Amino acid sequence: MSDEPRGRHSRPDDETRPVDLTGLGSPLATDPEPAVAAALAVVERSLAQMANRATRPLLDPPSQPFRLRPLARTGLAVFPVVLNTSKLGETADRTSAHRLLDAYAAAGGNALLIDDVADGGTAQLVGTWLASRRRREQTVLLARVGTAGDTTAAGLHTAVDRLLRRLGTDQLDVLVLAGHDPAVVMEETLTAVAGLRDAQRVGHLGAGDHSPERLIQARVLAGQRGLPRFEVVLPVHSLMQRADYETGVRQVAHAQELACLPRSPLAGGFLAAQVPTRGALRRLRELDPARAERLQPSLTRRGMRIVETVVRIAEERDVPPAAVALGWLLTRPYVTAPIVSATSVEEVCAATAASGVHLSRSEAAALERASAE
Repeated sequence: MSDEPRGRHSRPDDETRPVDLTGLGSPLATDPEPAVAAALAVVERSLAQMANRATRPLLDPPSQPFRLRPLARTGLAVFPVVLNTSKLGETADRTSAHRLLDAYAAAGGNALLIDDVADGGTAQLVGTWLASRRRREQTVLLARVGTAGDTTAAGLHTAVDRLLRRLGTDQLDVLVLAGHDPAVVMEETLTAVAGLRDAQRVGHLGAGDHSPERLIQARVLAGQRGLPRFEVVLPVHSLMQRADYETGVRQVAHAQELACLPRSPLAGGFLAAQVPTRGALRRLRELDPARAERLQPSLTRRGMRIVETVVRIAEERDVPPAAVALGWLLTRPYVTAPIVSATSVEEVCAATAASGVHLSRSEAAALERASAE
């Protein structure tokens, strides 16, 4: 695989013509003070050198309506919205899945989260898409393993081998440990990851549902033993669910400068709906009982206050509500990119629209007040 960081735009090599300063007027005036006169002489010499040197533009010409965001200190950069592909194998055939992934890539998306699951259907769909579109080098792959709690050395090696085979690639850019099994010593887990990294089968390490104490323990072990350390954390975090992250993992994540990739940023789709009233919920029960049951707990005074604020801002900006809810997360310190699940091209377009939403301070403050707990 290439050693170049993935997900970065290369800078243009075109150079501008030399700058002609001959018509700028008379030379700079001198000053009787020796120190000032010497400084002016330095400036004049610098201007003369600049006039005879070809220069490059200070900024790249804009090519996309977004900027890729650095993933902590990994050297990787990701689109402001990461696509969770875990549901693709359950809800889409190959053609539909590839169409959804195409829509994400067309919007500029370059980061996919894959879960290690028993049937492997999703990983195979993603693998065939990466191969057919030749997008492996442009795509950051995050793979979550250990959902069943098996973070032993043998369990991690088996999971990584399985994912690499299904994806048809030789390395996972970020290996995310879904959680930590209390029966497994943390040092064993990190040592296993070190072996995978040395074999170039894994690039970097991420944490899923790890407590602040586990994150601190892992950092201490990494420093003492020279083992891999967590660079990324994937907590549940949204306008609807703030307290657990903000009073727990956030302090450690900030102290360790971890890149935060929030999971469930739309609260199961609640924040993507157009004002989910109780009447709308009753209609939804007839069409999709499972989703209606998931949304029911959110229909509180606070929940309605949040979604009404989101929808108001979305209407003022003429963007989908999902883009506003995700845009709020992108204003939070150390939040690199929320992780969004999508089952249709329309949902992908609504989520990726967040890359172009830059909330004002008053809009962010309104969302803060509405979601206060």
